[in-house]
Amino acid sequence: MPSIETIANEVKAIVQDIRTDTGVIKTSTSSIKTDATAIKNNTSTIITQLTQLDNTAKTGFTNLAQGLNVLIQLQAQNNELLAANNEQNKTIICWLDNIADVLCEVKRNTDEEVKLQTDISETLHHVDDITELANSREAIEVANRYALEDRMDECCPDKEEPVRPCFEECKPPKTPDFKPIKNDWKPVQFPKDQGPG
Repeated sequence: MPSIETIANEVKAIVQDIRTDTGVIKTSTSSIKTDATAIKNNTSTIITQLTQLDNTAKTGFTNLAQGLNVLIQLQAQNNELLAANNEQNKTIICWLDNIADVLCEVKRNTDEEVKLQTDISETLHHVDDITELANSREAIEVANRYALEDRMDECCPDKEEPVRPCFEECKPPKTPDFKPIKNDWKPVQFPKDQGPG
C-alpha cells in the first residue's frame, strides 16, 4: 500500500494538471470571445452592404420603370401618327385611281373624237367646196353673216355652263394634332454613398 506522501504527491500532481488545464481553457475562451466579436462585426458590415445594394437595386428598377414608361408613351404616339399617315396614303391612292380612270376615259374619248372629227372634216371640206362652186353668191353672204356673228360674240359672250365634276371627291382623313410628349423625366439620383458598383 502506498504511503500517504505518495498519495499526496499524486493528488498534488492531479491538482496541478487541473490548474494548468483550467488556464488553457480560460485562454481559449478569451480567444473564442474575440473571434465571436469579430464575426459579429463582420456580420453587421455585411448587413449594411446588403441594405445599400438593395436600395441601389430599388433605385435602378425605379429608373428603368420610368424610362420604359416614357418609351411606351413615345411608341403609342408614333403608332398614332403612323396610322394617320396610312390613312393619308389611302387618300392619295384614291385620288391617283380617280385620276387614272379619268385620264383613261379622256384618252378613249379623244381617240374616238379624233377619228370622228377627221371623217367629218373631210366630208365638210368636200361639201363646202361643192357648195361654194354651185352657189358662189350665197357663199359670200354666209361668210359675211359668220363675221357678224363673231363680232356679236365678242361683244356679248354666251353664259358658260358650270363644269360638271368627273369623279367623286376623296375625303382626306382627319390628322391628329401632333402634341409632343413632354419629356422632362430624369433618372432618380443615387445617393452618393450608395452608387452602383
